[in-house]
Amino acid sequence: MAGTKLLLDAPTKNPALGYREIAAAFAEVITQSEPNFAIGIFGGWGSGKTTLMTAIKAALPKDKIVAVNFNAWRFEREPQLLIPLLDTIRAELANHPTRSSVRRSKLRDITERLGKVVRALATGLSGSVGLPGAVTVNYDTGQALAALSELHADQASVQPESLYVAAFSELQDAFKHLADAGINGVVVFVDDLDRCLPSHALDVMESMKLFFDLTGFIFVVGLDEDVIDRAVSAKFGDEAGGYPADGEQTSAATSSLGREYAKKIFQVPYSLPVILPQELTELLNSMYREAGIEGEQLADLHHRVGPYVNLVAVKRRVNPREVKRFINSYTLQTLIRPELNRDVILALQVLAFRRDWEEAYNAIDADSELFLGALRNFRTGYRAAFEDMVPGLRAFPADLVSFLTSRQAEGLAAQSSLDAYLSSLRSTSGSGTWLFDLFHALGKVERAVASAKDSLSQTSVTAVVEALDDYRSATEIKAPTAAIRDKIKEITFQLSE
Repeated sequence: MAGTKLLLDAPTKNPALGYREIAAAFAEVITQSEPNFAIGIFGGWGSGKTTLMTAIKAALPKDKIVAVNFNAWRFEREPQLLIPLLDTIRAELANHPTRSSVRRSKLRDITERLGKVVRALATGLSGSVGLPGAVTVNYDTGQALAALSELHADQASVQPESLYVAAFSELQDAFKHLADAGINGVVVFVDDLDRCLPSHALDVMESMKLFFDLTGFIFVVGLDEDVIDRAVSAKFGDEAGGYPADGEQTSAATSSLGREYAKKIFQVPYSLPVILPQELTELLNSMYREAGIEGEQLADLHHRVGPYVNLVAVKRRVNPREVKRFINSYTLQTLIRPELNRDVILALQVLAFRRDWEEAYNAIDADSELFLGALRNFRTGYRAAFEDMVPGLRAFPADLVSFLTSRQAEGLAAQSSLDAYLSSLRSTSGSGTWLFDLFHALGKVERAVASAKDSLSQTSVTAVVEALDDYRSATEIKAPTAAIRDKIKEITFQLSE
């Protein structure tokens, strides 16, 4: 297919689904309010947080507002996150355009003062080289505090004993002239907190708190609320009353603590609206326009791929990033393996992408030939076909039954082998061959167990032992996943009956 394009995982420049209106509303709030608050944009992985923050930034007046992008993930290994945060702000202030020579002079004074604070804080950094290629970076708070104190040694009768008190004092002096430089506010957009380790995500938010008493600063932070829960739990869990061992109670207690922490950080919380299946067409059209997709590829995406994309929505919710991954996986497979049946590619992808249909896809990975036989019997009306294939296999949910018996799974059932399709899918989804080997070995164990239960002969027992040996060899490569552990429990139960 000539001119085939992928959907890039980047913020959309022309977002659909009302994002422009939402961004305009936030831009109005930011420009009209006293600049001294934090906005939390909450949403799950791939839900569009970065896209909305990009739209808000684009809607801000560039002459009066300095917009700063701070990628938390890029700097998460820094021992003192305040340093890259301040240096990023300094760089944006230095590049802020102004025609007034007076304002330029004021802005230069601010950035020079801020540069001194950054350099003073950086004096606490030290590094050591360990294993080849491994560098350990340490931070000496006392050394940085001494450097900050020297900036005003002749004016201070009592030197501060806290690094943050000293830093706040210097920043207060540096930023109090923002208005004189023609700047109404500095808006710091903090993104990619979801990618950071929980403790590092909390460090970023703790660094932000230093600015909350400084007039002129607004923070717009995109994150998943679960990140706050995990971060707060990691740091304060044991100190907050000793959470009980029960997982559900622990989760509830942690969530409550995380929500209280979020309230103190974000004065303006906003949860992204859920994208519903009926909005999927508008979302897809926006993605295709953004990527410049047209002609034969566009027609194929509309008419062939669209109905399958609808099936990826779990619990009637659409995740934009997951949609892009689904379409890109299909596009790559059709380019690399044009001889494969496209409807079969899509049917397998649906089973692989639907996490609540994991059991069906695991059955394919365990033994694709046995699965195909069961699928053909299942489509003729024999509903116990998959349970015969894997003893103890739970009844499939209604929507999975509907899919397996639909026209969209017809091409899948007609295949004599799925080996080429599974190899193609694994290549484009990034899953290693070890997982296939693991499930294949596990399938062999299940079939041997089923045979042994029917005939307790020496041959059947030997088959179980050999299958378990294969499985043990496979598990030496990687630790079993949760799905595999669940299947091991099922097999153990079957043997004990």
